[in-house]
Amino acid sequence: MRKNLFLCFLLFSVISCTKYDDISIVDVRVDNISFQSTSQILLTLGVKVDNPTKKTLVLREGILEVFRNEQNLATMTVSDPAIVAPKSNEYNKLVVQVRAKDLMALYSMSMSGNISPESFDVEGFLKIKAGTASRKMKIDRMNLNDLLQSLK
Repeated sequence: MRKNLFLCFLLFSVISCTKYDDISIVDVRVDNISFQSTSQILLTLGVKVDNPTKKTLVLREGILEVFRNEQNLATMTVSDPAIVAPKSNEYNKLVVQVRAKDLMALYSMSMSGNISPESFDVEGFLKIKAGTASRKMKIDRMNLNDLLQSLK
């Protein structure tokens, strides 16, 4: 029992030492767009992450629901884990699959040219692994632009 309690304390200490607040996303760029079908797109993003910690970070899983005016337009899912080296400030590859739920709404937005981060809300979660510890970050519904700004 004491051994288990000690291991739990040790694990909590290791997790607490990782300064998640110091990690920031500096820039996001679209490197490649691949249309898989009429309702699925594979996005390859270059995500510049500033990781001042001594831990390798792995974005293992993530799902974001995309909304506009309370209408669920698409689901974004992390397809391949993104790996961020310790003490780095460089671009990392992140592959995201986007599944459209309302093609007509997306088409009409693209025709009107009314597509900007301020137009969309997102909610979901991300699972990040640092060393042997993992953390699930829940993202309550918020404006996409506000989410991007909060990560910088």
